[in-house]
Amino acid sequence: MPGLITPIGVGTARVYPKQTTAGPPLDPLVDPGNTNAPIIFEPPPGLTGGAVEVWMIGTGGPDWGGAQVWVSSDGNSYALAGTVYRGGRQGVLTASLPSHADPDTADTLAVDLTQSQGQLFSGTTADADNYVTLCYCNGELLSYETATLTAQYNYALTYLRRGIYGAAISAHASGGNFARFGPNDPSLFKYAYPASFIGQTIHVKLPAFNIFGQALQSLAGLTADTYTLTGAGAIAPVTVPLQYLGTPQSGTPILRYMFGEAASFPANFTGSVATAGAAATVTTICDIALNGTNFATLTFAAAATTAAFSGTAQNFIAGDVLTIVPQRTDATLADVSGVLSGTR
Repeated sequence: MPGLITPIGVGTARVYPKQTTAGPPLDPLVDPGNTNAPIIFEPPPGLTGGAVEVWMIGTGGPDWGGAQVWVSSDGNSYALAGTVYRGGRQGVLTASLPSHADPDTADTLAVDLTQSQGQLFSGTTADADNYVTLCYCNGELLSYETATLTAQYNYALTYLRRGIYGAAISAHASGGNFARFGPNDPSLFKYAYPASFIGQTIHVKLPAFNIFGQALQSLAGLTADTYTLTGAGAIAPVTVPLQYLGTPQSGTPILRYMFGEAASFPANFTGSVATAGAAATVTTICDIALNGTNFATLTFAAAATTAAFSGTAQNFIAGDVLTIVPQRTDATLADVSGVLSGTR
């Protein structure tokens, strides 16, 4: 071609040095490995807001990026319900934890999070008291203040708030399930179901995908986990009857009630009522106590036959005792009856 200048001889591209790789190339199709056996539970109304829900915590190994959640009511036909993502902190107890009244300053909760490579961080006493460090411990809900690393992925948790949100306090054996979670964690999956499903058993499969979002497992090759729905997260009314015939005496309970299951009462006992067959001569105050500690009052004003309630909201667990005790004896107040209204 006219005007084209070509170099004389043989030319080669200049060779530039390249950086040494830190390791083998990443494989976007790496096998994610199976999802660990999930923790499936129904939280109390304090966490669900009264909705009928079952919650699941799923984790996996180092290449596990998350899993799809497939649910079936018969174990044959499955429907995609959602996705759970990497980040869960799941493990097991490495020592037994005895039952202890809340707060528990005597015991240590020892856990191993190797299966999820999870990390725990300490909080403050206020964090524990406000349930910021919420944990699932073999069916009991608790929170902690201090997390001390004892070995890789192993922790000792101290200053424990036990039986929070009305969950039952119990003893737990070594090897029991443990998870640290928050209500908005991406590793926590919430499955809302209709109330008509209460009592039915659901089948759950969690096909995993890797950290690149690839290599999704086949649903057919997985074994289902099962869970029987109880409706524990739903708000149900709780009523405690009050019936005392005669004149209430100073220091003598007009009501002593032991709870067989968890119950919550709102501030000022909203929705509760108490009346007297004969009005008080002067203002008469009755202390309302949880296990002997006063937290509210029931007051009959002079000449009134309907009482007024005042006090803070309070949660009771199975075995707790509520008492109502007059501070004084009134000459005419008599025949007190009514009902304390709360929720389960």
